[in-house]
Amino acid sequence: MPPGFCVNEITCWLMNILYIKHGFVFIMMAISLLTIFGSGRYAEPVGPSIEVTTMIQNNFQELKKVSATFNECCRNAKPEKDARKLLPLYYQLRDAFKRTEFIWEYLDPTYVKEWINGAPLPKLDKNAPSMLIVEPKGLQVLDELLFSDSIDWMHLKEITAKLNEAIQLYPLPGKVNDRQIIDASRMELIRLFTLGLTGFDVPASDRSLQDATVVWKELEKTIILYYKPVLVKDKKLAESIRKKSEMGTTYLLKHHQFDEFDRLTFLRSYVNPLFNELRIMQELLGIESIYETVSNTRFTFNYRAGNLFDNTILDASTYLQIPDAILSAKLTELGRLLFYDPVLSINNDKSCASCHQPGKAFTDGLPKSKASSGTDETVDRNAPTLINCVYSERFFYDLRADALEDQIEHVVISEKEFNTTFFEITSRLAKSDEYKNRFETCFPMYPQPISKQTIAFAMAAYVGSLNSFNSTFDRYARNETNNLPEQVKLGFNIFMGKAACGTCHFAPVFNGTVPPYYTESESEVLGVLENPYRKELVLDKDEGRIKGKLKESVDFYRYSFKTPTVRNTALTAPYMHNGAYRTLDDVINFYNNGGGAGMGLHVPHQTLSPDSLNLTVREKSALVAFMVSLTDTVGLTAVPTALPLFNHEPKLNKRAVGGTY
Repeated sequence: MPPGFCVNEITCWLMNILYIKHGFVFIMMAISLLTIFGSGRYAEPVGPSIEVTTMIQNNFQELKKVSATFNECCRNAKPEKDARKLLPLYYQLRDAFKRTEFIWEYLDPTYVKEWINGAPLPKLDKNAPSMLIVEPKGLQVLDELLFSDSIDWMHLKEITAKLNEAIQLYPLPGKVNDRQIIDASRMELIRLFTLGLTGFDVPASDRSLQDATVVWKELEKTIILYYKPVLVKDKKLAESIRKKSEMGTTYLLKHHQFDEFDRLTFLRSYVNPLFNELRIMQELLGIESIYETVSNTRFTFNYRAGNLFDNTILDASTYLQIPDAILSAKLTELGRLLFYDPVLSINNDKSCASCHQPGKAFTDGLPKSKASSGTDETVDRNAPTLINCVYSERFFYDLRADALEDQIEHVVISEKEFNTTFFEITSRLAKSDEYKNRFETCFPMYPQPISKQTIAFAMAAYVGSLNSFNSTFDRYARNETNNLPEQVKLGFNIFMGKAACGTCHFAPVFNGTVPPYYTESESEVLGVLENPYRKELVLDKDEGRIKGKLKESVDFYRYSFKTPTVRNTALTAPYMHNGAYRTLDDVINFYNNGGGAGMGLHVPHQTLSPDSLNLTVREKSALVAFMVSLTDTVGLTAVPTALPLFNHEPKLNKRAVGGTY
């Protein structure tokens, strides 16, 4: 039966036949068809989606009711005696929202982020024609206000009123289909683990495990409705899904201490298995995937992935601006040659690999890289690793580049780096027959195969291929091995829990690209020291993001820097944007002390909590062990044995692969 063809349409069609044709044959045909369709064999299925829709609508109605009650109580509260009375109502409000979260975040994530549960920090409106500051609002702001030492009642009432209005004005969701339910459930598993269990969206109340329990219970209620349809086709799968969902709830109820919660066990035993089995269930029941419903759309998140640490969980190509028609292995190889070729620099001696050396996870081991002048001068910032750098919305420490393809221009024109022009570079490359042939092969439809754009595409293709998700920890997280040192397990749990590292370095890339869709990159104000080894503590003078883009020159971005990945961090010392921290131990101590503000410096918009983490020596060592377990550069460090020859300028053939270091 064609999609969208329901019994009512069939009935109308048959009645028209009966109305127009009075012959016995047509009447008997109509009766026979009505008997078949009426038997239920071809009836529109009354399946889980209808029951789930009803459950969702009931949850939204409950949220509206609880929100109205909380708003009324807050509006009439008397500061001197009603603060504590608000907390039970606030918890009810959080629970009510969490019951709607999985579907609401899926159907309308922008609305939820902007009005209901966005981060409690001011931001700039990306779509505004001029600089427009968007003040934070929603549940996370309420969380901070209610649990502050001194409640700002006027602000509390204002935020509560806006939140209630946003909830009341939002219409009840219409009917959701099976694909939306399954996709939303799987995405919520990622959200629950990466944002919920880390404490990301409860910045003050420490209710993340309670929130996670509410969310998991709601997922369990939803998933269990598919038990009977799956049971008919695969009893073993149906039982496994039922047990995983039920046991996940039991585990959360039994282990309710934030610092002691074993997130790694929960990931391996419940989150990853259920995430994968829901995908299998979807295929088993013949429920379409998002790829079958949306054409010509590329998704950063791979809906076919089997678990959170699947090495294909994110699609690197979707972060690039390279047209699909030209993205190829040959283009990546061309980019690799250019990456190691010093012909791009003014003196034919510096290449990208000069500052991003493969043996050091594409860093150079210096606080700040040497400048092209050949003196003791350095560039402005530390060279970050390029491995997994593609998984970002924007690039450079100050986020000034909007695409990976844009980075090369900044390096080319910088007086401290390549100090040349694209006109000079394209003129040089055109003197090499091999380069000309390679560019023509990669860009056959381009009138000028060697150009600023094609060079940028080639470089981005290579850098975008430097992906690493096969470390010791990854293999353990994927259940490919059961061997992982206890210290590493503890370190991961500390990272994702007590130390709050996972609230900025989001799994699985462990950088600042926000889950579950991984499309937005964050920056943080940490109060990094100019020299942490001096007795006199001085804030580093680099102002970061406020100087990156004119449109972002707002005070809350002063000293704000992009959150880098901690993968391969064992190979990338020294650390921070200024390379001032020599060891991972030093970095952990900085965070443990509450950043610059925690050490007594004036850092007005510090996003890192100034409170001490109170980490023990054992916990600090475990954090280092975990980060070391994320080391993986296999298959990424091969250097070209030779560079393309220059037939028309032989002196260039003496240049070294990778240039000077």
